[in-house]
Amino acid sequence: MSLAKVQLDADLLRLGKTPPLLRRKWTRMAASPFAFLRGASALWAEAMRQEPALLRGVPGRGTLVGDLHLENVGTFRTARGVALHVNDFDESFEGPWSFDVVRLLTSTLLARPELGCTGLEVLRLAELVLEGHAVGVAGGSARLPATLAQVVATAATKPDDKFLAKRLVGPDQLIRDEKTPPAPASRIPLARRAIHEWAQATKQTRPVTLVDLTRRVAGTGSLGVERLIALVRIGDEERLLELKEVRGSSFADVHADAARLLESWAKCLPRPPLEVAAALLGAVPVIVRPLFACDDKLAVEDFDRTALPQTLKAIGVMAGEVHRRGATSLATWTDAHRDLVLTRAIHLAGLHEQAFGEFCRGVRDALR
Repeated sequence: MSLAKVQLDADLLRLGKTPPLLRRKWTRMAASPFAFLRGASALWAEAMRQEPALLRGVPGRGTLVGDLHLENVGTFRTARGVALHVNDFDESFEGPWSFDVVRLLTSTLLARPELGCTGLEVLRLAELVLEGHAVGVAGGSARLPATLAQVVATAATKPDDKFLAKRLVGPDQLIRDEKTPPAPASRIPLARRAIHEWAQATKQTRPVTLVDLTRRVAGTGSLGVERLIALVRIGDEERLLELKEVRGSSFADVHADAARLLESWAKCLPRPPLEVAAALLGAVPVIVRPLFACDDKLAVEDFDRTALPQTLKAIGVMAGEVHRRGATSLATWTDAHRDLVLTRAIHLAGLHEQAFGEFCRGVRDALR
């Protein structure tokens, strides 16, 4: 079975009963090979199953991001202000560092058109990611270029009241649209209990009540995962919370465990997100977190072309920080190790380029 068919079949199994979500995912993935990588978790898992040697021969093991790519970095609120770091551990599991780094490098190579690079330039950027990873593993912290420092500074000044107001259609009522459709009535009592768990876990000192609830349609790979937006009142203040289903890793035999996911964040990040808690939406494990105006993901199309070397190296440092902090087996990579990882990323990028064409043809035929 071709890798493209593996992905098409996996998407049909997961989203076939919700055609609008399936169409949305396939349309987003068909935008480019880089966008395809972001949504093709089944393809990646199958590629690793077919070629297990891709992860051998390189030391270092511990908690992984699991879905590390150039856009799995962004700004978020912490107890000490706004941070810029890896911001999605939904696919986290214990494994070899090479898994994360090969995926990050593959995403770098596939994003060459979005980055506006030549082949030689993108290879150098991949090498800088590896250099940054070594810095992070050795205990260094990311030195943000001025462009990314400005992203953090701008995010820190965004007012939460205006962020909330844009998501309301009237007093105590969230907007209902394509990205925030109505939530089933059956979810309301479940959400109310999950929010109560969040309030207890985060030690809220004022009463927390659910005011309104919608679903949330966002992302690419996460389409089909239950996501809810809750408008809550904490004392006399209104805030937004997201309740997001935890499904475990697509790449390893790891069951869904919201508490374990939170442990990964707390262990692997220098400063974890503020007021995040594990809860249950009925029998479904979820992460409950506040939504702030500063929350945002980096987009490769928006990377400053004059600061690409510094930006890519900084992302590599962040990956190395995560691996050092979550390590069960620390290691120092040699030049030979780094060359081996890059060679494997080049191979995987080629597999994705071929599968992308086959995938687009399959999507075209399916959507006719």
